[in-house]
Amino acid sequence: MCLIETGFEYRIICTLTIEQANSILGKAPSFDHCDELGLHEYRGSGSLASLPDAVLQRAEYGLYFCDYSRGRVSLEVLGYVLSRCADFGPVTLQAAD
Repeated sequence: MCLIETGFEYRIICTLTIEQANSILGKAPSFDHCDELGLHEYRGSGSLASLPDAVLQRAEYGLYFCDYSRGRVSLEVLGYVLSRCADFGPVTLQAAD
């Protein structure tokens, strides 16, 4: 599901309501925008790349995460999201196949 094949995909397996998920995704650091399909993009302030540093989207198992930059912004977004998801119950981070 990554926009191109250079991203690293992960499943964040957790149980969230739509409201909880949208709150977490919209408040994560470096949030840029959310498109009409619910794909949330995250970009660092110095990012000049055409691709975002990371994207997140709600999924049937919890949240889908794709890391394009393997940099600080992606790590900050992932750390924030995992921490906030854990506020609502058990969380598992799993590499997507």
